[in-house]
Order: sequence, then C-alpha cells, then structure tokens
Amino acid sequence: MKNVSDLKTAILYAQAMYDGAEEANQLSALYSDAEVLNSIICEKREELGKLNNPLWKYSQKEEVLTDISRKLGLSQSMLNTLKLLAQNGKLNVLEQTLRQFILLYQNKHNIAEIEITTVIPLTSSQENLLKSKLENIFHKQVILRYIINPQIIGGLVIKYGTNFIDNSIKHKLRALEQLMKGTK
Repeated sequence: MKNVSDLKTAILYAQAMYDGAEEANQLSALYSDAEVLNSIICEKREELGKLNNPLWKYSQKEEVLTDISRKLGLSQSMLNTLKLLAQNGKLNVLEQTLRQFILLYQNKHNIAEIEITTVIPLTSSQENLLKSKLENIFHKQVILRYIINPQIIGGLVIKYGTNFIDNSIKHKLRALEQLMKGTK
C-alpha cells in the first residue's frame, strides 16, 4: 500500500514541478536537471538515501541539497523542488518524482526514450540509422539509452515502455535449443 501512496505522491510533485516550470519558462532546464539527478540517484542511491534520515534537521538537509545543487549546476527550480521535498519529509519519493516528471515531459513533448542493449557500442552511422528507423516507427523524437551487455552474444535488444524486441543471438540460440528439445 505504501508503494501506491508513494507513487501518487510522486505524481503530484511531478505535476507541480511541470506546471511551475512551464509557468516560469524553465521546462527544458528542469528536464535537463531531472535527467542529471536521476542518473546520479541510480548510481548513488544508498548515499542519497541518507538524506531521508528523520534525525537530520531540515537546515542540515537544506545545506547538503544546496551544496549538491551547486556542484551539479542545477537550476533554482530544481533546488526549490529538492528543498520542498526535504521540508515535507518526502525525499523518499525523489527518484519516483524525477522519473514521473521525465515521463510527463516526454509525453507532452512527443519524446520516446528507448533502451538499446548491445554487445559493443554502435558506430555513429549505425546509431543514426537505428534512431531514424525508430523515429519512423514511433512517430516521436527518440532518445536512445545504451546498455552494453556481452552476454547477449550479438544483435540488439530494444525496450520501449512495455514493448520489447529481443533480436539477440542469445535469444535465437535459446529458441533453437527449445525447438530441438521439442518444448516449443
């Protein structure tokens, strides 16, 4: 039940962030900040989770958040959001709030974020070709996020929302193995 409540809270904060940034003509800056902060949170989740400690005074949290904001070059809008979450004791929903804000922004600006898993990085010409094909398929501006995973042996795995295309050698070998065993 807590996860549903946290998600609802995150959606409300994300909508407020969006509305406030839109009113102040700061949407693109706040989107950029959200992307930066979201990627850092994914890497340093445990360290940033310490800001949730209820024994810390708000003034201490505010000081740390201001320092983080300055070091990352975040906008005043993002700093205000961070302070508001800290003041309301809602830093535990920061990651969800950022993700919901990013999704909201992307939906309203016709952007599709697509995760591509490959064995090795694509060349710039391969990347451009893939991006243009995906833009034609989805009729949206495409942002590609890459994951390098040697375990797929070769090929690509494409993930967009709930859509999943597994064109990897590993997947094809597994399907062939099942076919040979007669389980498919």
